[in-house]
Amino acid sequence: MSVRTLVSHLQVNEVHRAYLPVESYPVTSGLRGGIAGGIVMILPALLFGYLTQHSIWYAVNLLGGAGVAHWANATTADIAAFHWNGLIIATLIHAAVCTLIGLLYGAMLPMWPKRPILLGGIIAPLLWTGLLHSILGFVNPAFNARISWGWFTLSEILFGIVAGVVVTRSAKIRTHQALPFILRMGIETKEFRSNKGDQR
Repeated sequence: MSVRTLVSHLQVNEVHRAYLPVESYPVTSGLRGGIAGGIVMILPALLFGYLTQHSIWYAVNLLGGAGVAHWANATTADIAAFHWNGLIIATLIHAAVCTLIGLLYGAMLPMWPKRPILLGGIIAPLLWTGLLHSILGFVNPAFNARISWGWFTLSEILFGIVAGVVVTRSAKIRTHQALPFILRMGIETKEFRSNKGDQR
């Protein structure tokens, strides 16, 4: 004769759901990381222009020239010279991209808690450098013909390391996803209060 044991089943609701990561970095940490990384990666870009073309404006104009139509057939001397429109456009592009990638780091690095600098400083820069290398010939052939991928990769790795360090040194906050939806909306129902009472 078999003996059957009654087992009480756990009532699964939002309170018991697991959300990962349970902690994340604040948005401001991503912004700070993007700004810091963007400032640091300017140095190898300027050094590349100075060593190869004896002009710190060469790399600036390469980036800024992507948004200036009449630079389509610019000579090396034109790109090495100072241009206000190239500086302004390059600054806008650089600031926007660094800010967006910094925000991405703030959201991405908590998912790799053991080796955040490996992800942010090495893996991620190499991935997007490879992606850019594969499409730049179609997007901007003039830029692709003049870019030095070694210097570009170095500047991206420096950005990734600095941005990753700034982000990971920020204090983490608990993600709101770990809370039930009703609490994230600022509403507490009788059902949720009863569930809390049952858990006690």
